[in-house]
Amino acid sequence: MSTQASGEDIERITRETTQAQALAADPVNSVWVSANAGTGKTHVLTRRVLRLMLDGTPPERILCLTYTKAAAAEMSTRVFRELGFWVTKSADELESALHDLIGRAATKAETARARTLFARAIETPGGLKVQTIHAFAERLLQRFPLEAGVTPGFEILDDVIARQLLREATDDTLRVATGEPEAPLGIALKTVIAFAADDSFDNVLRSALDNKAWIEHVVTNYGHKPDGRLHDPFAAIEQLYRRAFSVPREATYDTIDSERATLIPPAQTTRAAEVLAGSDKPTDNRLGSALALAARATSDAERIGYLTSALLTKDGNARSDRQFVTAGVRSAEPGLADMLRNARDRFAELTSQHTALAAIEATLALMRLTDAVLTRYQRLKAGRAALDFDDL
Repeated sequence: MSTQASGEDIERITRETTQAQALAADPVNSVWVSANAGTGKTHVLTRRVLRLMLDGTPPERILCLTYTKAAAAEMSTRVFRELGFWVTKSADELESALHDLIGRAATKAETARARTLFARAIETPGGLKVQTIHAFAERLLQRFPLEAGVTPGFEILDDVIARQLLREATDDTLRVATGEPEAPLGIALKTVIAFAADDSFDNVLRSALDNKAWIEHVVTNYGHKPDGRLHDPFAAIEQLYRRAFSVPREATYDTIDSERATLIPPAQTTRAAEVLAGSDKPTDNRLGSALALAARATSDAERIGYLTSALLTKDGNARSDRQFVTAGVRSAEPGLADMLRNARDRFAELTSQHTALAAIEATLALMRLTDAVLTRYQRLKAGRAALDFDDL
């Protein structure tokens, strides 16, 4: 169902929008503007700058920061276009423009000042400061390099050079990891390759490098003990992940698999299979067949596979009671039914831990590999006394 706005609705919305824009453009107010693309944010900011200058704020005291160069250029163009209009237009046209800007008739002093602002903005040392946040940060660091802890006279890497250095750092890291397969970095590489089977290794590593700021932050924070000493950050990160995914500190693949394989003793497995096979319900028969195979398994891995089929769904979740032991068996063999339900729940918990442990291992391996790449990348930048846009 759709409705069409009436003429009165459109007029009201237009009036409210104009009032809100005027409020935001008034430099007396400290405002936060949130709006969709194309709804007038740049228009409001332009008018705010014009009002600041008209109120007597020197152009060199005004700073406008944008995210993109295109936005900075558009903002600057609009400001100078309006200032140029104020210089060239007639008194009536200027009076009308200023009334539209400030919502009242301009004073003689404001009208006279408006005629001079174009020249003042042009003559401002360094120009009117409408620039990207990166350009502002670069300028600030160039003026105060020692205070910021950067090398005086540093250069800013463009995207092409930064990507080349990152590729060089990546290739060097992979060479080292390949040459030392049993070292932590080599093991990390093998782990990542194994878990990247459904995607290309390059895509996985590139995705991690796209989050380099977060990885650098985490590794740095967890690489220091409270007393300030350095230690392996990945050990601390691993414990953090284990707590988050409810994986015990001492749990390993071997301990988890050992408990899964012995969760139902062989004698109980055989008896449960026989009882379920004697049921007239397909659900019980299916469960009994899987347990019979588990009882005859010759290895832990084989037994775990059959128990997984018996106790869990294809998604790895515990089978619901409706898909498990039927009411007839529960009534005839309540102790057996309770044992199977408890085993099912514990088996599901252990399987979840096994899956989480694999995810933790893969995540830590990728973080270790990414950290090694970023460490080499930082060295390459330092060798050139260079910063990239992320540093700014």
